[in-house]
Amino acid sequence: MNCTRKFEFYVSPDGSVKVDEEGVPIVKEFTEQEHELTDFVANLIERQYPSAYKALEIEYRASMPNKRFFKFLIVHRFIRCNFGKFDGLTYDIEGEVLHIEDIACPLKWKNDCPLKGIVCRPRPFGLTKREAEIAKMASTGNTYEEISEELGISHSTIKNILQKIKEKLHLSTSKDITKIIITTL
Repeated sequence: MNCTRKFEFYVSPDGSVKVDEEGVPIVKEFTEQEHELTDFVANLIERQYPSAYKALEIEYRASMPNKRFFKFLIVHRFIRCNFGKFDGLTYDIEGEVLHIEDIACPLKWKNDCPLKGIVCRPRPFGLTKREAEIAKMASTGNTYEEISEELGISHSTIKNILQKIKEKLHLSTSKDITKIIITTL
C-alpha cells in the first residue's frame, strides 16, 4: 500500500466504521473485504502499538482460525476505540502516522473495559523513559543543543536517540516522530 495515503475513520451510531480516503470521492463502510487497508492498518498497529495489538489478539483469539476475519476484528476495534470522530482537522492515518483521538468509549455498557489504556489511547511501543522525554522535547521545537544542555548529555547522543526512536517506530523522518508524540504522549 502506498505510504502517502491518508484516511479518516468515523463510527456511525450503529457501530459500523466508515472510511474516507483523501482523493477518493466516496465514503465507504470499512468491511472485512477491505483486505489491503486491513493489512496496512494491522501492520501499523502491530509495529507501533504492540501492547494494544497483543491485547486485541487475545480478545479475538476465538476467531484466529479465520486469519482475515481475525485481523479485521483487531483493526475494526482499534479504529472504534481511537478514531471515532469525523473531525476534518487531520486525517486519522497520514502515511504511516496514526493520529490517536480521545473519544468516548464505544463499549458504553462496559464501564470497566479491561482494555482501557491499552487499546484506547495506547502509548507508542518500546520507548524508554529517556527516549520518550527526548522525543517530547524534540516535538515541542527544542533543538539538539537545547535538549542536550537541559539533560546534560551530548548533542550526538540526542541525535542518536532520535534516530533509534525512528527505527523503533519504523518512521522515516523526525517530523513523523513529532506527529506521533504530539498525539500520544
